[in-house]
Amino acid sequence: MNLPKLSPHTFAFFLLAHLLFPGEADFQFPEGEKLEYSMKWAGIKVGNATLERMQDTELDGTPCLHFNMTAKTYGVADKIYKVRDNIHSYTDLGLRNTLLYTKRQQEGKTDRDIRVTFDRQKQLATHHDFGQADPPLEIREGLLDPLSVMYSLRNQEFKVGEPIHLPATDGKKVINIKVGVDGEEEIEVPAGTFQAYRIVPGTGELKGVFEKSKDSKIEIWMSKEKPHYPLKMKSKVIVGSFTGKLEKIRKPGE
Repeated sequence: MNLPKLSPHTFAFFLLAHLLFPGEADFQFPEGEKLEYSMKWAGIKVGNATLERMQDTELDGTPCLHFNMTAKTYGVADKIYKVRDNIHSYTDLGLRNTLLYTKRQQEGKTDRDIRVTFDRQKQLATHHDFGQADPPLEIREGLLDPLSVMYSLRNQEFKVGEPIHLPATDGKKVINIKVGVDGEEEIEVPAGTFQAYRIVPGTGELKGVFEKSKDSKIEIWMSKEKPHYPLKMKSKVIVGSFTGKLEKIRKPGE
């Protein structure tokens, strides 16, 4: 039996969003907020993930926002395909440009230590893996990474029928994905019952398990009420059905 790869990179792509931002530093999600998720494959619990806005910090003397994501398997999943992943994203205070992106990825036999650095004066991004640098990538203003774009999404106003076009970069290429806002419905997750928007990102540029799935589909439910919590993620791919649900909302100080 093969489990799907529960990469936080893939998980983050479930939550990608466009970059039409509201006022500078006027964010709905507070410092210290932590969201906890359970992950299931074919109805079986296989792991968990967290999304957290850390305390604001500095990067080389520049004030910045700091986000963190973790993903790990447990139980029988650990024996079949062990995952221990940790992502950090640092952006400018306006949540417009990534300044540093790191990903420690341990998935089965895969072991990566990724660091993407950004030269915003020259508009170049450089992808490193265990210190080995790829050729610099030309970028532009207004590009976030696969983790921080999720937080920009949470500050948006959704309208059913109006698609979202989202640019991002992982340091290897600039990715543009069209996201449809398909409808509204009530949804129940362990964290509670919410009115939600159902959004559907395109999977054409996603890799890993989605790359081999001709009819792959991703659906995301976001709470209508701000701060637009990502409530549920569901994917239909070649290896079956993969679901993530919001278990707990931990507010600052909890």
